[in-house]
Amino acid sequence: MLLRCQKYLHLLVLNGLARQPYLRESDGVLVVDSGYDEVSGILADFDASEYQIGEPTYEDAVAALEALNVLIGEFHFATDNDRSAALSAIFTATVRPGLPYAPAYSLTASMPGSGKSYLARTIALFASPAQPTTSGYPTTAEEASKAILAALLTGPPAIVFDDMQTDWKPHAVINRMLTSDKVTDRILGASRTATVSTRVLLLGTGNNIEAVGDMTRRVITARLHPKTATPFDLTYDRDPVKLLRANRGKYVSCVLTIIRAWLAAGRPMTDAPPIASFEGPWSDYCRQPLLWLGLPDPATSLMAQVKADPYIEPLRHLLKAWHGRFGDKSVTVRQVIEDSDQSPLLAEALDDLPVTGGGMIDRNRFGHFLRKNVGRIVDGLELQHGDLTERKSWRVVQVAIEGGKGG
Repeated sequence: MLLRCQKYLHLLVLNGLARQPYLRESDGVLVVDSGYDEVSGILADFDASEYQIGEPTYEDAVAALEALNVLIGEFHFATDNDRSAALSAIFTATVRPGLPYAPAYSLTASMPGSGKSYLARTIALFASPAQPTTSGYPTTAEEASKAILAALLTGPPAIVFDDMQTDWKPHAVINRMLTSDKVTDRILGASRTATVSTRVLLLGTGNNIEAVGDMTRRVITARLHPKTATPFDLTYDRDPVKLLRANRGKYVSCVLTIIRAWLAAGRPMTDAPPIASFEGPWSDYCRQPLLWLGLPDPATSLMAQVKADPYIEPLRHLLKAWHGRFGDKSVTVRQVIEDSDQSPLLAEALDDLPVTGGGMIDRNRFGHFLRKNVGRIVDGLELQHGDLTERKSWRVVQVAIEGGKGG
């Protein structure tokens, strides 16, 4: 492109980089040539002769899946759902340049030495032959903003939060990067901002780590569980990282073969429950083809995490006690706290919320909790902004549920 720059009136739009053939977001066409693609704005750099895909059949897809299963066959997955989640991570790594957004993947186990980091290295190789960007998980929102922007400015194919010492905390910038194709933030040490692409594979490893808060619907978990007290003593016959480095084109082609076979079969869809934010390209390429081949839903853990959100039950109790006490009336935070002295159910519901300080209800924390949950519907009750004109108020109203029970 630089050699031919005199032919252009301005710089071409660069929407991303690809290290292998990729599926174009706009039309689903598989781009198999290296170079700049004017339709997608993606610049690809790879040797096309290393990838053999063609026009695959269902039988080709089954054979490709078997090759991938053999590659990761010695990892000790806790369940078949966890294996399917790992395969979905491999698919996501392979086609990430063509996905506007995709979930993160959490690789966890109950003990050190179970193979979490090695599985992360294996998956990351499907995104690029280069080493992924590796760091610890940020502990604060400010640290997350700085670290994520700095990492994304380098255009990495994959970011791995290795050996996480904390759960997947819902830092705002990480929330945004998983459900938006770009993020904008201030550059560290400069008085200007930068807008960067988020088309990167996001992995995390750690012992018994979980997604919490808003991250429950943005993270898919794959758990390893060797049946031994000393997993670091286990021996293996295969070295998937070595195999991938020697035959990367073959294994990337296996993923693309399965997706192409699914597309050729007419994009058959299962009745798997939809996942907000990740329907469309990610579900089409990294979930439905696996379901088509008879594997368990790779998003099973995500669905379970959302249902097990630790704030759902406390919110349910609060809305029921609130509506039972005030009906549809608009009330202030002060009124709710003061009235709880006369309502044991309301007092108990407030005690279960993360809004106390020094043994008392903190108004600021309570107000923040309400702002975070406004518009949320649980068991047909919705928290809404109130209509008092002189001060901030809230109300809980009964609403009609579309498609079944809320929660």
